[in-house]
Amino acid sequence: MSTLSPDRWQEISPYLDEVLSLPEQERAKWFDSFRRRRPDLAELVQELMSEHGTLAKERFLERGPVTPASEASFAGRIVGTYRLLSPIGQGGMGSVWLAERSDGRFERQVAVKFLNFAVAAQGAERFKREGSILGRLAHPHIAELMDAGVTPNGEPYLVLEYVKGKPIDEYCDERVLGVDTRIELFLGVLGAVAHAHTNLIVHRDIKPSNVLVSTEGQVKLLDFGIAKLLADDTNLGAATLLTIGGAGALTPQFAAPEQITGGAITTATDVYALGVLLYLLLTGRHPAGPPTQSAAALVKAIVDTEPRRVSDAVDTEDAAAAATKRATTLDKLRRQLRGDLDTIVAKALKKNPAERYSSVTGLADDLQRCLRHEPIAARPDTFAYRAAKFVRRNRVAVSLAALAVIATIAGVTGTLMQARTARKQRDFALRQLSRAGAINDLNELVLSQAAPSGKPFTIERLLEDAERVVRRQHGTDEAVRLELLISIARQYTARENYEKARQLLEEARTLSQASALRSTHAVASCALGQALSRGGDPARAEAMYREGISELPNDASFALERIFCLVRGSEIASEVGSPEEALARVQAAEALIRESPYRPDSFELTALINLASGYSKTGQPAEADASYRRAAALVDTLGRDETELAGALFNNWGVMLERAGRLLDAERCLHRTIEIERQVSSTNGVSPTSLSVYSDILIELGRISEAAEYAQRGYQVGSQTGDGTALQTALFQLAEVYRAQSNLARSDKMLSQLGELLRRSMPPQHITFGYLALERAQNAQAAGDRQKAMEYANEAVAIAQAWKKNTHSSGFYEGTFLITRSTILLKSNRVDDALADADRAIPMLQQVAIPGSSSSDVGLAYLAKGRALQAEGKRDEALTAFRFADQQLEDSTGPDSPESHVARELAGAPTE
Repeated sequence: MSTLSPDRWQEISPYLDEVLSLPEQERAKWFDSFRRRRPDLAELVQELMSEHGTLAKERFLERGPVTPASEASFAGRIVGTYRLLSPIGQGGMGSVWLAERSDGRFERQVAVKFLNFAVAAQGAERFKREGSILGRLAHPHIAELMDAGVTPNGEPYLVLEYVKGKPIDEYCDERVLGVDTRIELFLGVLGAVAHAHTNLIVHRDIKPSNVLVSTEGQVKLLDFGIAKLLADDTNLGAATLLTIGGAGALTPQFAAPEQITGGAITTATDVYALGVLLYLLLTGRHPAGPPTQSAAALVKAIVDTEPRRVSDAVDTEDAAAAATKRATTLDKLRRQLRGDLDTIVAKALKKNPAERYSSVTGLADDLQRCLRHEPIAARPDTFAYRAAKFVRRNRVAVSLAALAVIATIAGVTGTLMQARTARKQRDFALRQLSRAGAINDLNELVLSQAAPSGKPFTIERLLEDAERVVRRQHGTDEAVRLELLISIARQYTARENYEKARQLLEEARTLSQASALRSTHAVASCALGQALSRGGDPARAEAMYREGISELPNDASFALERIFCLVRGSEIASEVGSPEEALARVQAAEALIRESPYRPDSFELTALINLASGYSKTGQPAEADASYRRAAALVDTLGRDETELAGALFNNWGVMLERAGRLLDAERCLHRTIEIERQVSSTNGVSPTSLSVYSDILIELGRISEAAEYAQRGYQVGSQTGDGTALQTALFQLAEVYRAQSNLARSDKMLSQLGELLRRSMPPQHITFGYLALERAQNAQAAGDRQKAMEYANEAVAIAQAWKKNTHSSGFYEGTFLITRSTILLKSNRVDDALADADRAIPMLQQVAIPGSSSSDVGLAYLAKGRALQAEGKRDEALTAFRFADQQLEDSTGPDSPESHVARELAGAPTE
């Protein structure tokens, strides 16, 4: 079939739709009538229908390519200097195999690509050209061509850089990357394509599976197998309307309209595919609609139907999930996509190639301008548009002034019915503007004048200077002066100087009450409640919160004060042991943040961290994980990734992930905490608690020598600073380390010292004593004293059961203790009891795991169950349990952990 122009396709498309909608038996009659009406088109439509019938029988677009059966024998073959290991992909033009060097000169895995046998005869020359194409491309975001050749059987092959990663859309979703982060990653793809275009090469098959992101976050563009030299664009070949390119040489879902209609292939073709990919990354949806549609519907959508704007595409049933995967809410996602991103994506997806971006560089430039909140080239350069971009770039400086101007104008020109609202807006704006100005003046004075020139100074010294300056101010608005005192007091709270914070806040609260400054009195009361809560007086802390929140009207002009109080109230409720109330308060704060026209990022960040903590404490790990991800993304966006707040965030996230059994993810978070603490500490010191907690995760991952180092450091620093909590944690870890090193005497010594510390600081029914009993049980078991081991294990489980009943907590502690007791019971040949403990532990630990994620604790419970079933002679049931344990442990602890090796061996899988 000859190629069709876009105009010709537009003319015949309605008739093709009409005949396709008819039953098979009625189409012959329709064609008789159509030949009389349009004899000029009848033959062409008939030919298209014939091709459609052939493709329908072959289930074109509905199934993936079939791997030739003969290729199963490729494993182990030597190709050049490489040994084939396993297949890793099958594309329209070739199959791809993982391989390694066979001559021992160096160790490196590569990807070896073969031409498919089915198209080798007609495509060998084209395949060879891919080698010359890739040889001309050298770019950090393009997979490197390492070698090329022909096998003794005449099979041409390329040796390519092996990229171990995931498709870009999966990578972004799994890491819950925000819109800006996705765009920054996408810019790497644009750089790779632009480089190819400068070498007169069009990719023609850009899609997620051809854009991989490595575990290090490096994006790589793959597969120039259907690339076309622009210098050789005269021969379009015999491409048919629905196959386009022959032998499945492109992916229709990512094809441009001109590829469907047989038009010229230019750089604009890649721009369109990049637009489709960007649309998918931003919305989670394809611009042509759902993937389940028929081939004809897909063709019509690509050629005829204008895609919805990206901001309108996130209104489906799964839109909320798409927003969560982008570390935001649905409303925020729509606002982020609305405007410039709508325009940029729409321009890239124009049906007419001439209307798209003239180059990939143009698309990249507009995306970079969008990230910088600068005017983009794809929009009219109007004054209003440029002014809006200026305000966006300078929103911190402009927003308060703009609010003041708006409020003033509203007050002057509004009607009598609007006067009250205008006054509130004006008062709110002026209050914020006055507060911001006073804080800026104080910061400038303290930092540039109060600090001794050329001499070192401490944060405490700066806070003392700030307090002295505020107290000596005369003629300053009293509300602003008191808010400055509250701000200084909050810094003392953050520095854990609760007594100094309490003194300042008591003063601010008393003065504001006498001056009838209701909102200031409310903020002072809530801040005082936070300081009292952290300082060990939770009862009065709750009273201060309730006093503060009751002072604030439920009015939009006091939204910021209510948010402030609700977030502090959440922390107070958590301290007094009311996790449900803590969660309810911070959820109310987040709702106010979403509704407020003035939404400080710092408020949102604090609310997200408290929200994550609330979800974690109320047994909602999936929601906690999602909130922590959003908070982490916001920390990076705000440039606060090397602050004490960031360190606390990643520490709490890591502890939550460890409890959920996600040990590898927890290790990454906790390690980041340590790195942050090294950066922000004036002495490059890491807190002993962080060192000890990180040691714990290393022990669970089987990295004993590293764990020993961190535990020793945690013990030393904890001893020097008198940090009892850190010291207790370090002693637990050292006991485990010494037991792993078969030094039971030193392990017992650590536990004896730990017991003395616990008895001085905790009631005997505290869950920590359960952990102490569990450690003693494992030491007794290692020493061969099964009776003593059983006694300690029973004690641990009893403490966990009482703790769950008294605190209404989950069965996490009981579940983990039951696993240990199960192994002890099995060693004592009490097989039925061992199996019963494992069966009881599984649902308890599944309850605290993140739904849909693997858990190391669940894996260990199945491992214990499998061993008990094996001891009973139930081999098939045991094998099932071992396989499930293997799956859970490998994903959560990694394939190299000791437990993974054991589970893999028992499951019958090969071990390395």
